[in-house]
Amino acid sequence: MTIGIGVLGSTKPRPHVPRPDGLVMISDTMGSTPYDSTDELHKMLINDEARLYAVCAGRLEKSADLWPMIVREFSGLTVRNHGGFLQKLNKAVIDHRAQHFQYDIIGPRHMVVPGQIDDRQHESMMQDFQQYDIGASMLVGTFDDQGQSFLYYIGPLYGVSGFVHLFEFPGHYAIGTGAYNAEMWLNYRQQVLGLSVKQSAYHAYEAKRMAARAPTVNDDIEILIAVPNQSFHLTRQEPEKSGCPISLTEMEELFKKYETPKTAGLGHPNN
Repeated sequence: MTIGIGVLGSTKPRPHVPRPDGLVMISDTMGSTPYDSTDELHKMLINDEARLYAVCAGRLEKSADLWPMIVREFSGLTVRNHGGFLQKLNKAVIDHRAQHFQYDIIGPRHMVVPGQIDDRQHESMMQDFQQYDIGASMLVGTFDDQGQSFLYYIGPLYGVSGFVHLFEFPGHYAIGTGAYNAEMWLNYRQQVLGLSVKQSAYHAYEAKRMAARAPTVNDDIEILIAVPNQSFHLTRQEPEKSGCPISLTEMEELFKKYETPKTAGLGHPNN
């Protein structure tokens, strides 16, 4: 019931290093339940002090619960690099998963009396733990000490172990019900981490428009554009920010120019 897109880009052409050093994140604002829906469910998380940015899908309350744990782990970093990021993200995710497993599964399913687990429950409990999914789905972006940008996906990935995955190359990933449409468009545009931040942001914007064709994704949009020393949060209410490489207003104008041509002229003549 959502779309979240993360894209990496570069502020300067080759041979400038580090590459990539830009980050773009986009989300919609639609939330649905079996009984209702809302256009005011915001899924973007921003912490400039920790240089951490995220978009969420799946069970958003679980992602919101996990986010402070990630921020706390990152605040303790003395050296910012991929090794440290991977360690801190995994620690936060594992601690969060273990905590919720205790509340969601052990208590209701395996305790014979409060605080006690029958030995005969251990095998069943381990099977439950191996299959347990907290339901959080997140894209997390950040920067190392050299200014290089990184993109991580938190959640299960088919055929791959673990819950924290680096998507540094080609430098994009999408989550939520509109992810297939978005990824298809980013691949069509041949989006890679060496493209400019402006071009990368526009490709992500196009991908969001493509994803919005899914019935569980709405047309509203939030955009986060970050470079090593600053970030810009764009919305329908604030479509432009001073110093931002591109505005939401400009993206909408570019979409009119670069949108795939329509074929209505090939149809039946109008009566």
